[in-house]
Amino acid sequence: MTNDASPAAVAAESADAGAPTKTTGLPAVGPRLRLQRRIRRLRLKDLAIKAGCSESLLSRIENGLVTPSLTTLHRLSQALGINVSTLLEPVEEKICTVYGPNDRPRLLRGDEAEGDGSTADSIIPVDENRRLEGLMITLPAGGPLCGPFRHAGEEVGYVIEGAVELTVEGEIFIVPAGSTFFFESDRPHSYRAFGPATARVLWINTPPTF
Repeated sequence: MTNDASPAAVAAESADAGAPTKTTGLPAVGPRLRLQRRIRRLRLKDLAIKAGCSESLLSRIENGLVTPSLTTLHRLSQALGINVSTLLEPVEEKICTVYGPNDRPRLLRGDEAEGDGSTADSIIPVDENRRLEGLMITLPAGGPLCGPFRHAGEEVGYVIEGAVELTVEGEIFIVPAGSTFFFESDRPHSYRAFGPATARVLWINTPPTF
């Protein structure tokens, strides 16, 4: 328990500690909570501090060992900046998902994460079981390198606007608008906008890693 937790938070956590997962009637929120936390690049410790609960309780919720009370759900949702319904409502299964220009889920805003000014909008419905990840990434002119990253999978991108400086295994590639790139994700890689203009990239990788 964090030192600044309120008495109400202590009481709610005590109730959560013994809450049976299968008898409350609530859907499994663990995977959705973990996904929302990872989208914001928060560690368990970070979210626990923001929500005023213990890291161990948060870990048990994410792993499906505890079903949180509505009070705890509210505190977690506030800490994540989302509605409680985001953690409770089932993902709607659709034959085809269409996003308008302003409808795509924004996974990162320019003032979040490392504050590098970049944004990432998902073009594929966010779901932990997806086998494919698609992002519309905007990189500000003069921004820092994003990375290096290294993980399993493959990546392909299409530069829509501007140009991208892509570094893969120490080799630098300048990819202008209208060009595509592909590389295996287990090769160390980093990227940023190249030149005086903002870059926009359609970026696809599998499996999802964001």
